[in-house]
Amino acid sequence: MKYYFFSAGLILLAVAIAVAVPILVNSTENALLGLQIPQNNAEVAGVQKYLSPPVSTNLSMPQFSARAVFIKDLTTDTILYQRDANIPLPIASTTKIATALVGVEYFQPNSVLTVGDGAKIEGAKVGLVSGESLSFRSVLYGMLLNSGNDASYTIAENYPGGVLGFVSAMNKKAADLNLSNTHFQNPAGFDNKNHFSSAADLAKISEEALKNYQLARIFATKETDVFSLDKKYSHHLSNLNKLLSQVTGVLGIKTGYTSLAKENLVTLVERDGHRILMVVLGSDDRFGETTQLIDWTYANFRWSEIPG
Repeated sequence: MKYYFFSAGLILLAVAIAVAVPILVNSTENALLGLQIPQNNAEVAGVQKYLSPPVSTNLSMPQFSARAVFIKDLTTDTILYQRDANIPLPIASTTKIATALVGVEYFQPNSVLTVGDGAKIEGAKVGLVSGESLSFRSVLYGMLLNSGNDASYTIAENYPGGVLGFVSAMNKKAADLNLSNTHFQNPAGFDNKNHFSSAADLAKISEEALKNYQLARIFATKETDVFSLDKKYSHHLSNLNKLLSQVTGVLGIKTGYTSLAKENLVTLVERDGHRILMVVLGSDDRFGETTQLIDWTYANFRWSEIPG
């Protein structure tokens, strides 16, 4: 009996060592590598660099016509600049970022969507045909590149409860994200007194959408072709975001325009390992002003590593 307890004790000791050794090895490796786990960090070329919030050099801000501007450094989770960023405004087709986010949480990429009355919707279109069936992935490309209102309504019509059910899900997502200055009335971005968001809220929606690899990839796509499942219909798509081709480091994400909302643009840009999310609402020149604000941001702010 004594030998039994002695053997059992040895087994328990062995198990404890087996569990502890990987923990000790990992801790030792971290110590040898000088690794830290601060709140803010960026991974560049496979090596983690821990950065302090960027410091402004007080470079003069370029003039702009936009009603609201919000600029955030995603690398350090720091708001770099904001003007009227919490004022509810019409947001036009930047709405489709939220439409895409709600859509990917329900549909699979290969889910079959059938085009209905959405084919008749006004405004920007992919050219979808009533009765045509496509994969959800193809419809997403049409909505986010061509800003197709027919694509956004096709997504909503194929959702449980149709368009009303989908818009309800959009507002629930806004509530889940604590967006106090956001309310949706349709999935495309048509002007309506009950359809609005703010630059800061739209940035939160965009950050959430960018966590999805499928969406991040589509936002960055310049052009592609999609086909109906029976190959009867084909649609050539070109991204309306000119900055993808014109400005270094731009990775998306969405344009928007109506006469009431004016020109809107949400932009993700990365330079030297620093990712910036920028929202420009109610502009007279969204591409020009966003370009100037991007250049100002990277010229004005300085990043430095946290001392070890």
